[in-house]
Amino acid sequence: MQIHLIAIGKCRDKAILDLVNTYAKRLKPFASVKITELNAKSKDPKTAQKEETDLLLKACPKGSFIMALDERGKQFSSQKFAQKIKNIQEDGFRDICLLIGGADGHTEHLRTQAQLLLGLSEMTLPHMLVRPVLMEQLYRAYTLISGHPYHRD
Repeated sequence: MQIHLIAIGKCRDKAILDLVNTYAKRLKPFASVKITELNAKSKDPKTAQKEETDLLLKACPKGSFIMALDERGKQFSSQKFAQKIKNIQEDGFRDICLLIGGADGHTEHLRTQAQLLLGLSEMTLPHMLVRPVLMEQLYRAYTLISGHPYHRD
């Protein structure tokens, strides 16, 4: 399985980058992780949001399962998220794209292109903090799928 974490904005916070890289390394026995950071050129918020949509969708390999992180998205327990990942794999997808939008979120067009809108929390999270939280939950999901004792109920 190839996991594509595709995000708008460049993370410059070393502590956050270290966490993301730690979980990317832990995920290696289960899936490879490719992290892509993109930026819109436009300064106009509406134009930039449309440009971000185009960049995010273009970065997804054809035939990928597209999961867009969205504040209105479906929230899962860790166990149910693991089951969702397992189902995606069993459905024959080789790539999962996790799309993190910019400050203004995703366009309606991108939301309709995604097979799943994923919400991490009803709370507002700092944009860059979403990355390590998502990576940890992916690692937790794969350990649950494999029967590894990382997760405790």
